[in-house]
Amino acid sequence: MLRMRRSVLQRMLAVGGGGLLTAGAAPARHTSAPRRPDRDITSTRLSMRWLGVAGWELAFGGRSLLFDPYLSRMPYQGEDGALDPELPLRVDRAAVARVAADELTGPPELVLVSHGHFDHIADVPELLAQPRWRRHRIRTLCDLTSRHLLTALGTPAERVADMIPVRGGEYLQFDGYTVQVIPSLHSQGADHGYFAPDVLTAPLAKRPTTLGELPEGSTLMYLVTFDGGPSVLLSGASNYIARELEGLRPDVAVISMTPHSGIHRYLDRLLDVLGDPPLLLPSHHDDMVSDLRGGATNTVWAAPTKAAVTALDTAAEGRAVKGSRVLTPRPMVALDITGALR
Repeated sequence: MLRMRRSVLQRMLAVGGGGLLTAGAAPARHTSAPRRPDRDITSTRLSMRWLGVAGWELAFGGRSLLFDPYLSRMPYQGEDGALDPELPLRVDRAAVARVAADELTGPPELVLVSHGHFDHIADVPELLAQPRWRRHRIRTLCDLTSRHLLTALGTPAERVADMIPVRGGEYLQFDGYTVQVIPSLHSQGADHGYFAPDVLTAPLAKRPTTLGELPEGSTLMYLVTFDGGPSVLLSGASNYIARELEGLRPDVAVISMTPHSGIHRYLDRLLDVLGDPPLLLPSHHDDMVSDLRGGATNTVWAAPTKAAVTALDTAAEGRAVKGSRVLTPRPMVALDITGALR
């Protein structure tokens, strides 16, 4: 995560010169027709629900997966508006329980963690400890740093023992879908730095109590491909390693829209290497603290969401291939991905 104020984030989303719209975009190189799927992607019906920040639920056939679920929306800014690493971790157990009971499809089969920062991992232990999910097997994919953090944050021992350690490069087969784990990078703003970039190589001696005690570890992307359904690229940070994405060609790309002016042609290069995915979903563009309740109609969500959608629209329209469609996410509202791909 980066040093940012809400107003700064919204301005960077809304303006092109130094922020998200153009970011030094060069003319697109593609001249081919829009990409068409080369396999059946509509037999397995998929919906996706934005949980706020970088979090998503992927639901299919009464089953589900979670990516970076963060629901507590705890204060993170100091008096100067910058991220304050000394602020306490404040897990909102009531909010987590409410969303788990009332908003989500049910207990997920997998929880995919992109990296160890608080706004990606802090609520995972609470979700894994939900009493109504106790009898369901839930496996977590994460790197070693995140595993150490989840253990120290009180994840039930049986859930820790059932975690799947990953480091990038894995191609995993599950019942009805595959998960490819992709090495990636964290967001970088104008000054090219970012919050808490450390790695943990050993278990923590005590439970973390502040935001700054949850370091990044290794940032990962995930490509989930459903049998008879679409492939979805999940990103929790506004950066990537282009060579790791070559040839993937996802049907859906979840694109992090935190400030990224320090990344050369962030959006244009990303669309280029991914082959202009048919569907684009902005993510990680909200203020991270506003109440999720009423989020679908709450006007506080309107400006940053519109700015993020506009940024992606502008990037897609600037391509020679006009094959990408941008969907507008609303908190806790399911998007019919299969219908949008027809």
